[in-house]
Formats: sequence, C-alpha cells, structure tokens
Amino acid sequence: MNTWITAQNLAFRYDNETVFTDIHFAVEHGGFTLIVGPNGAGKTTLLRLLAGLLTPAEGTITIAGQSPQAWQRAGGIGFVPQHYNQNTASFPATVNEVVDLGFWGTEISHAEQIKQRQAVLTKVGMAEWAHKRIGDLSGGQQQRVMLAQAIAARPALLLLDEPTSGIDYTAGNMLLDLLSNIQAEQQTTIIMVTHDIARALPHADRVLCIDRTLCYDGPPHQFVTSHATGLHMAEVVG
Repeated sequence: MNTWITAQNLAFRYDNETVFTDIHFAVEHGGFTLIVGPNGAGKTTLLRLLAGLLTPAEGTITIAGQSPQAWQRAGGIGFVPQHYNQNTASFPATVNEVVDLGFWGTEISHAEQIKQRQAVLTKVGMAEWAHKRIGDLSGGQQQRVMLAQAIAARPALLLLDEPTSGIDYTAGNMLLDLLSNIQAEQQTTIIMVTHDIARALPHADRVLCIDRTLCYDGPPHQFVTSHATGLHMAEVVG
C-alpha cells in the first residue's frame, strides 16, 4: 500500500464533550474514500481535521509527511463544505468571482488563474454561466461552481461534505460522475462525507464508517455484504 494520508489515534473534543476517539486509517494517493456514519458520529469534524481547519485533541494526521495545515496553506487541499448555499441567494459575486476565491493564497499568476478558471468551469459544465450571480443559479449549479472553486488551484486532495445534499437526483448523479472524472483524469485524492450511500458507493474504492470511533475500514462491497457492516448500514440509513 502506497500510504499518502495517515491518521493515528485521533480524538477530538468540543469543550468537554468527546466527539470521537481512536480513529486510525491510512489512505493511498489517488483514491476515492467515503466517510459514512450516523448523524452526530463526527464525520464533518473528521473532514475538517483533514482540511487543517481543526486540530485533534489527541493523535496526528499527516499528508505525505506534512500537516494538513501546511498543505492547506500551500493550496494543496480543496474543500467543499456542507450548507454553503444557505446564504447565496443575495450574494452579489459572479460565478467567475466565486471560482477565483479558489486561488487565494496561491502563487499562481493572474494569467494562469484566468486559464485555469475557464478550464474548471468548462469541466463542471458551468462556463456558460461565468458572468451570472451565483445566487441566481439552481442548487445543483451552485454546487458545481463550488466544486470548480475547490479544484481551481489543482489541489492534490479534494474534501467534500455531503455534496449531493439539497440538490435534485439528476444534479447529484452529474456531480458524482464529475468527481469520478476528476479522480481519474487528475489523480486527485477524494474524501467525501455522505449519507447518499447507495449512489456514492459505485464511485468509491474505500469506505470509512465512524460512530464516535472507527467501526469499518475497507472496500465498498464488503461494507454492503458482510453481516457486521450490514448492521452499520442499518444505522447509517435508518
């Protein structure tokens, strides 16, 4: 196994409340990993730790031997948070301006930014709407713009929190297909939190199930078919 991300003995607390303990896993470069589990299990917290936005109470995370914070500062991590679109209806920025935020903190030249912005908007099928206000777009279109922002600087790691939540079925399928294409074409490592398990599983090669600790780490087919993981599945979707 060509380990790229390593998490060892992770624990996290908010004030005195323990979110999870004893999380440990290793991720290969270029893989597509799903993080699943019941509500309140700590999935979003784990994703924010991987993004370098939080610091573990115990344990360590390294990406190719460096901290997530170092990768985040260098523009090596793209992050699409959950519920970003709740306040976009009155947001005055255009699609181009939103995507340009993905270059913040990088050393990419302005000319190259323009080229990459056009390329990612074309990839996600939103080039036609480049000058539209993001608040005027549908939920599925907004999600594709946020994905374009996250991949604008060509990050090595792409993190997504419930990207199909709140968008229609067709838009969700388009988004998952886009993610698979990005993974295949750019060898981007993708880690995605989801409750949309049935649709997401065919796109993934790895599943991490957490419920305040690690309860499954392995391939998608075993997550579905084995007796033990069937119990986890019932908890996740029930």
